[in-house]
Amino acid sequence: MGIVRTIAIVVLSISFVVFVALFGRLPAFRRTPIAFLHRLLWVYIPNAFGALDERLTGRRVFFVALQFIGEILFIPAAWNRLSFLQLAVLPPLIVAPLWFLYLSNVTSSNITPQNHRAAMVAYPYDFALFHPGYFCSTCHFAKPARSKHCSICKACVQKQDHHCIWINNCVGRNNYIWFNALLVSIATLLFYGSWLGWGLLDQRLQDRLVPPALTRGSLTSKRWSTRLDWGEYFHAWAWAIAVEWRIGAVMMLAMMCIPLSLGFLVYHLYLIWAGMTTNESAKWSDWKEDIADRVVFRAEMKTLRETFPALPEDVEPRERDVRWPAGVRAKWWLVRTRDGEQPRMTVRSRRTENGHAGSNHGKGTREEEVPDERWERVTSIAQVENIYDLGFWDNLVDGLSNRG
Repeated sequence: MGIVRTIAIVVLSISFVVFVALFGRLPAFRRTPIAFLHRLLWVYIPNAFGALDERLTGRRVFFVALQFIGEILFIPAAWNRLSFLQLAVLPPLIVAPLWFLYLSNVTSSNITPQNHRAAMVAYPYDFALFHPGYFCSTCHFAKPARSKHCSICKACVQKQDHHCIWINNCVGRNNYIWFNALLVSIATLLFYGSWLGWGLLDQRLQDRLVPPALTRGSLTSKRWSTRLDWGEYFHAWAWAIAVEWRIGAVMMLAMMCIPLSLGFLVYHLYLIWAGMTTNESAKWSDWKEDIADRVVFRAEMKTLRETFPALPEDVEPRERDVRWPAGVRAKWWLVRTRDGEQPRMTVRSRRTENGHAGSNHGKGTREEEVPDERWERVTSIAQVENIYDLGFWDNLVDGLSNRG
């Protein structure tokens, strides 16, 4: 039981680290030890070991080492007991995650002077999450819609989703297809490894507890787990894992990682369905809270354009130049107010000799602020339109094919 306990502790520790890395940024963990550990994994440790990792493996050391160690432990111990078909499936399943990891790492979505114009016309501004006229204080570029500056990559990233510590690169417009292929290949490898490990250990228990001699001549085969209570059942599995510790350790690690990898894959499928990135999902959460606080207002774009015309073309591309369905543009302009009151506008009125307005013989004009009736309060997130959501299949095509 000692070796089983050690394996379980190691597997749980790795799973906890993966959980912190993936979900430590969630608002629920702010100002908690989880958030600190998340920053430790994302910022402090990468900065400390980044140079060495870059020199040795191109910043893929942890993922590659974890996969290779598992395969070195598992495959030699199981080789003679696997069928030809089971062995034939292994090479593509092993190579696929490494290949997609490589493509995700080396494919850059960073904005450069050469591709800045293409990034500017890739998506329209929605005037909710992204507005024209903002410049990155570090890169000194006009910020394209759906872009975000990454402090780790030290660059603005097109359609930035998040910075992934496993690929040590930002997931963005150009490598989103490879990142999702990586998630699918990892989940497939984990399921296959778990299934193989379970089958091998189950067969070991069958051979140990129900020798063929006991069932020779029987019309039905007997299972080793028949008539065992739960205590005996788990004790038998503990024995099998202790005897076949290489296969058992890798199987347990794979099983523990399946919920995390599958959850991450399902989450990104949800993002594709919703027409969002991870970065935009956080922004929409902020809007939802502000709407609940009754500090959000909206106004029709066509009425505001009378007061706020389009900016210069190099800052706000003309609609005809944007590579997005022509009819899908922002209809509403969203703003927050600090006091929750309707936005105000300055009007000028003519001042008369006795201080009253309205006379044509006044002595001048005066300015006063009045509520701007063009703005109406937003009471539900349903009143806010996500122009980047074209429906699941069109979102999928955009995410996989719309690359710079």
